[in-house]
Amino acid sequence: MNLFDLLVSFMIIGVGAFGGGFTTIPLIEHEIVGVHGWITAAELSELIAIAQMTPGPIGLNAATYTGFRVAGFWGAIVAMIGYTLPSITFCATLIKLLAGLTGASWMNTLKKSVQPAVAGLIIAAVLMYGRAAVADIYAAILAVSAFIVLIASRDKVHPIAVILCGGVAGIFIYG
Repeated sequence: MNLFDLLVSFMIIGVGAFGGGFTTIPLIEHEIVGVHGWITAAELSELIAIAQMTPGPIGLNAATYTGFRVAGFWGAIVAMIGYTLPSITFCATLIKLLAGLTGASWMNTLKKSVQPAVAGLIIAAVLMYGRAAVADIYAAILAVSAFIVLIASRDKVHPIAVILCGGVAGIFIYG
C-alpha cells in the first residue's frame, strides 16, 4: 500500500461524487472494499453510520477514516486531498467556463437529465447500506420506525433525535 494508490482511489471517488452524500457510497464501496480491500463491507456500514453522526460529507469522512486506517496520519491527509481535489478543480473550471451560460436551455436540460442518475445512486446506496445495517428483525423494526417518524412528522422531529432514540432503543434491544 502506498500513498499514491490512496490518492488515486479517492480522486476516482471524488470525480464521481456528483450529488455528494449517499451518491458516493457505491463509489466508495467499489474502490475501498471491492478493488483494494482496505476495509470490509461490514466496516463500511459502520463507517457510514459514524460518518453520518460526524460533521462533514460522508465521502470526506470515509476518505479520512480509510486513509488513517491504511496509512496513518499522512494517509488521512492524502485521501482527503484526493477526494476534494477533483471537485475543487471542477468547480473552479466550471465557474470560469460557464459564467455567462447560466440561463442557457441546454444547461437546464443537463441538470434535469443528471438528477435521475443521482437519484439512482442514492437508491443503490440505501440498498447497499441497508443490507449491512439491517441484520435482524429488531434492526428492521428500528429502520422502518425511523422512516415512518421522519416521513410522518414532516420536519417536526429532528433527525438527530431519531438517531439518538434509535441508539437508546438499540441499547435496550442488544445491550
